[in-house]
Amino acid sequence: MITSLRGYRTEDRRALSLREPILTLPASGTLVVPLPGAEEGTARLVRPGDKLAAGQRLSLPRRSAPAHAPAAGVAEEIEFREMAVCGPVWTVRLRTGGERRASPLRPLPDRPEDEDVLRAAADAGIFDEMTGRPLFQELYRLRRLGAGLLLACAVEDDPWCSSACAVLREDPEKVERGLRLAAVACGGAQIGAAVSTRREEAALRRARPGLRVEVAGRRYPARAFLLRRLRAAGVSAGLIGPQALCALADAADGLPQTSGVITVSGDGVKAPRNVRAANGTPARALLEACGVSEDVSLVYAGPAWRGSALTDPDAPLPLHARCLTAMLHAERRRQSACIGCGRCGRVCPQGILPWQIHESLRGEKVEPYLLLNVQSCIGCAACTAVCPSGLPLSAEVSRAAAIRKSGDFL
Repeated sequence: MITSLRGYRTEDRRALSLREPILTLPASGTLVVPLPGAEEGTARLVRPGDKLAAGQRLSLPRRSAPAHAPAAGVAEEIEFREMAVCGPVWTVRLRTGGERRASPLRPLPDRPEDEDVLRAAADAGIFDEMTGRPLFQELYRLRRLGAGLLLACAVEDDPWCSSACAVLREDPEKVERGLRLAAVACGGAQIGAAVSTRREEAALRRARPGLRVEVAGRRYPARAFLLRRLRAAGVSAGLIGPQALCALADAADGLPQTSGVITVSGDGVKAPRNVRAANGTPARALLEACGVSEDVSLVYAGPAWRGSALTDPDAPLPLHARCLTAMLHAERRRQSACIGCGRCGRVCPQGILPWQIHESLRGEKVEPYLLLNVQSCIGCAACTAVCPSGLPLSAEVSRAAAIRKSGDFL
């Protein structure tokens, strides 16, 4: 790990998982489908015992995207449970079986308007795997910000993860189709793709000649630095995950999003690869498909620096999980006092000084002038990752932002 003035370089361990094509995993006998945003009882459209058709809408939340049944079957239980990456959420336990399919969603017209695309993204229940937010909300945000360039983002923020690269490599035509629809929703923005390396750039240019390609590099957090570089050049850009763009292309034909691609990797699996699995597939099924070792000591879902440890192997993963990493030996970092090295400030893409915030929060009274720029934190956790003292600097910056917002400095 090499610290620099522009993030830090991580060891690229994606090669093994990218060797093989994406493996499509059959739906397991039991799926636990999350219903994000369905806290109100009226937002949950199914009850225990209901017979469900594949693609049937399961929820209708106010502030999130609806969930759809990834397979036909029977709803056995509706429960509130903890899920990796997204926290506590209502779920439907689905016992799969049968071939019944729900009627397709309303397809897009030949010449869709911006509201047509936003409606299709919302109805199809698409989540942007890069942000974890519903795609229709992300498109609306980018339109409001006046994004003039939309990029299909295959820039991975985890040394093991390669799901975005795999989707872009295997179906660049569908990704580009989704990009063009997203550009319509954002008011006619230009389109392109963002990758990590020159080799990925060359492969994409061969597959889709004429498509604009930006190379972000491998210094974490590369996506933040890419956006800053484009902004300095006068370009307001937005990044959207390739899976979400493929799902948007399917939504144009009336198909909901019911599956996602997850990288199963780490030194605890024998055959790392990218797996396409139905929404609600238990982590155990993904790990077993890639030959998980019995000696695994840690499994975490999501990016290495912002993911969460998986304590229940039967827990399902949400559509935007992106990666599942099994490690034989978990890294243990002993926490000690700040040594004043300044690494956290050098890697921060927003110019925050986490060491200064750490020192400020230790006092009886927090000095407001020391909490510089804390509200602009993007939560990349680069400061925590490079801290040789093992301090939870990202969490402290978040706490400082909450203090600054509330005005409670005492």
